[in-house]
Amino acid sequence: MAEELKFSSAAPAAGIGPQASSSPTFPSVRGSSLLTSLDRVTVASLALLFLLGLGLRGHQLSAIGFAEDEMNKLDAIAAYKNGDITANGEHPMMMKAFMFLTLNAAPVLSGGAEKISDETALRIPNVIFGALTVIPLFLLTTAFFDRWTGLLAAAFWAVGVNAITFNRIGKEDTLLVFFMLFAFYFYLRAKQTSTHDMPARRRNYIFSGVAFGLMMASKYFPHYFGLNALYHHNFRVRTPSPGEPSGRTPTVFYAVIAVAFLIANPAVLLPQVWEYLNAYMGERLLVHTGYFFGGQLYKNNMSGSPFWGTPIYFYALYVAIKIPLAVLAAFVIGLTVAIRRWRHFGHAFVLLMLFFWIVPYSLAGAKWLRYALSLMPFIYILAAVGVMAVVRYLLQRFSHVPRANAIVPALAVLIFVVAPAWSAYASGPHYALFTNVLGNGRAGYYFPHDEFYDDGLREAIDFVSRTAPEGAVMAHETPAVARYYLGRFNRPDLKSHAISTNDFDPAKVTEPAFVIVQSGRIYFENRDKLEYVKQHYSKVHEIRIDGLIAAEVFSNR
Repeated sequence: MAEELKFSSAAPAAGIGPQASSSPTFPSVRGSSLLTSLDRVTVASLALLFLLGLGLRGHQLSAIGFAEDEMNKLDAIAAYKNGDITANGEHPMMMKAFMFLTLNAAPVLSGGAEKISDETALRIPNVIFGALTVIPLFLLTTAFFDRWTGLLAAAFWAVGVNAITFNRIGKEDTLLVFFMLFAFYFYLRAKQTSTHDMPARRRNYIFSGVAFGLMMASKYFPHYFGLNALYHHNFRVRTPSPGEPSGRTPTVFYAVIAVAFLIANPAVLLPQVWEYLNAYMGERLLVHTGYFFGGQLYKNNMSGSPFWGTPIYFYALYVAIKIPLAVLAAFVIGLTVAIRRWRHFGHAFVLLMLFFWIVPYSLAGAKWLRYALSLMPFIYILAAVGVMAVVRYLLQRFSHVPRANAIVPALAVLIFVVAPAWSAYASGPHYALFTNVLGNGRAGYYFPHDEFYDDGLREAIDFVSRTAPEGAVMAHETPAVARYYLGRFNRPDLKSHAISTNDFDPAKVTEPAFVIVQSGRIYFENRDKLEYVKQHYSKVHEIRIDGLIAAEVFSNR
């Protein structure tokens, strides 16, 4: 490793480091691919990172009960069993199809051992694909920069608490990122392949088209396709040789996107799904509004864009306080280097993707932290660039020190990878509550909905199930979760009500009632009712996660 780093420190092609040239250089690929040129050390490193990432993501996977969003997936899978593929129509089918397979395979995989829980079975696909994302992230970063930068970016992803957090929940963002990175990579390789080698060039376009189709069959976020096109329209990633024929993106690329998308998401052809999407986009399906952020309630819908929704610094604050400090420092260094070398085709790509993520998402009225999963690859790439810049600078600065070529890279890995990895491990299984020192220990304060994500709700329902008299009322803000766990805890007699609906008024309840209060589920529609409950009901139980109150149970008896 030290030998290659020493060589790379003087290489202007990398575009980083104090002596790097600001002029871009363009690799030319002729029939080869990084996929076929990886050495054994690199493959072993990626395998190790995959296993490490898999272990962290799968650690006590069922320690946290279902969130309401995840229950929507479980309900959709139940509908799939009955032949209805229109359920949960605002999202594509592919992730739910994988969940369908793991949920149905769970009894077989359990064998005579303890049954695999529904929580674990539902989340397994994202855990696997989340860990596998080290591969496309490494390939893309290496194609733009160099192999060691690629391995560092992959390492940041494997042990990154931010990536781990959202790879452990049953939402579509994990598959989106996995296929998005592969789509970017194969498109880049197609553009870097000489037009003298049309079969290889066409093959990479086809692979990219499949990945783009599957990306959009994971989540309806086609703008990443547009951003990729925008980048390649404005930046050249190779210098054609004299007399080389020009090459346009072939029609088959677009055809493959459509075919892959429809095969993985046939429900999009059904009129019921379009009717549902129309209602969803028109905000006619919203049953409550608001995001409790930093002790204040904000609107959290797209119609509140750009300045009447959640604050525009929502994601900037997330980056500042939820990323381990060493990784954050490396990111800042890498960002500085990238801005200085913005003409380099690799830096230009990451800067463009970063800019067109943070600005539109920050201006959007509706914000959720899980959206930031698609931001993390670019943060990790820039962090890797930053670490490499630091290493190359120190190697030049201390070239006279014996064994500096070994000591400097080892210290860099220890500080920027191992220490954040330990922080991630220590945060498990409640990874979402991690904050760095800039967060001043205020986990659960700025982003309670996303940080708890209904953590503790299962235990609150369990308490009510064990203590409530027959026929009592249980009020909450999670109808699907309540229905599921009341069934699991064998309490179908309890009368389940959503607090924010008109059929529940805590001041008029005459029978025994138990109200579950979660700081992440305070809305404009229920805040007055919750205030009444806190003033007139008695708190009989609370669920603490890592010392923080995740849920409280109040009773009128």
